[in-house]
Amino acid sequence: MRGHVERRTHEGFTRLITFADAVVAIALTLLVLPLTDLANEDIDEDNFGRFIADHYMVVVSFLISFAVIWALWRNHHRTIEHFVGYDDTLFKLHLVWLLTIVILPFATAVLDNSDMRWANVFYIAVLGISIASLIAIARWGIAHPELLDDDPETAVWAVHQRGLGALITVTAALIVAIVVPGANAWPLLLLLLASPIDALISRAKH
Repeated sequence: MRGHVERRTHEGFTRLITFADAVVAIALTLLVLPLTDLANEDIDEDNFGRFIADHYMVVVSFLISFAVIWALWRNHHRTIEHFVGYDDTLFKLHLVWLLTIVILPFATAVLDNSDMRWANVFYIAVLGISIASLIAIARWGIAHPELLDDDPETAVWAVHQRGLGALITVTAALIVAIVVPGANAWPLLLLLLASPIDALISRAKH
């Protein structure tokens, strides 16, 4: 009896990416549900400006998480543009990444609860795992060129592949959140330094 051999087709790769895109779309949609629930609860509220003022932290959390998930998807999209196939490891790395995407709406809801300690630590930790899994996807592809497209653009991407800046800054943000639990989501501003750090790392390599 012949052993089972799992096929790796281009159609299977396309389905993996389509599934990932669908999960991201659902996660983005789920982010707005807390705001919808609040709007339904405040049925006597006749001033939109007052509603926003009363729930500004929920609005801010929604905008931050929307931007975070969008940025994660954009980086995933830019990375996968250079892939033409997948293997079991890449499949599992996507599982980890998608798990963080699914958790982020919950982490956002927890972050909105100002009375819950370490909510910001949980949120930033989930974000850090998401960034790390994206970096791992890219590194795995670079280490296994048979999974990548054979073109000049991919060759340049492999040489100048970034992401460490985001990982360094999210780690710093996590440390700040642990040391200063009351900092809420403000440590995430450190992520603005990710691109400059990536540029420094790139110059150091060359």
